[in-house]
Amino acid sequence: MYPDPLVQLFTVFAGLFGAVVGSFLNVCIYRLPRGYVSIVFPGSHCTQCGTMLKWYDNIPIFSWLSLGGACRYCKTIIHSRYLWIEILTACLFIFYVRNIALVPLPFFEALPMAKQIFALAVAIYLVCLMVVITFIDIDYRIIPDCITYPGIILAPFLSALCPVYHPQIQSLSDPYLSGLLSSLLGVFVGGGSLYGVGVIGKAIFGKDAMGLGDVKMMALVGGFLGWDSALIIFLLACILGTFIGIFSLILTKDHYIPFGPYLAAGTLVTLLFKEDILHLSFHVWPQIVSKWLGIFGYNYGY
Repeated sequence: MYPDPLVQLFTVFAGLFGAVVGSFLNVCIYRLPRGYVSIVFPGSHCTQCGTMLKWYDNIPIFSWLSLGGACRYCKTIIHSRYLWIEILTACLFIFYVRNIALVPLPFFEALPMAKQIFALAVAIYLVCLMVVITFIDIDYRIIPDCITYPGIILAPFLSALCPVYHPQIQSLSDPYLSGLLSSLLGVFVGGGSLYGVGVIGKAIFGKDAMGLGDVKMMALVGGFLGWDSALIIFLLACILGTFIGIFSLILTKDHYIPFGPYLAAGTLVTLLFKEDILHLSFHVWPQIVSKWLGIFGYNYGY
């Protein structure tokens, strides 16, 4: 446990760094679905007048506020979402840095320092991917392969090096081999479960019920977090998608619901609270159900 002043200092640094990363994620969200060759070149410029922006026009959060949400040169309004994505990313960085490394939750507190750092690095990487995927899927109803394919390839290698997020396969004594196999199983279960839902949905409704981008996204997430996390994320996404989707349908009359944002939300929750969710699922809820059934004279067996 770090001293309080040091925790506060690292928290501020995490927020500032998150805002800078959020500014870069805005670039990715804009350029990736538009087929830009590079997300680095050309440099930041006004999408309306094409003027290259000065460094002081690119200060996260501050520049948007100081310019009043408009281009300095052509006065075109800059959408406030750029600001909110920078703020969102800063808040997520603070949240995960604190809960994994600075004031760690019980699961992460039990890990050696090296594994804590690795767990934090994976979490930050997934946070960035989830933010980009969410807003691209909302805008374009796609999840670009250039996001998912590198992650699917990278996940087994990182999981073999440090299998922090993966359940230990009992028949294997080598934790690194277990991490590798668990990651590959997570890719299969994560992508396969969603693909199966899509096939069944198409057979029932006669049209595509699940995009392949969602399938690849779940393969990526399963590869990093394991097959059990993939199932939890899918369940959370279905719950969130059902409730929020109903309100969206009422407000917009749009029957298409992009599933990527809900998978992203489920991923960010499961990253930190997987153990709590499993405890709730296998211990708390069965006891609640047992008590309620007992009222009506049934014995649930708990």
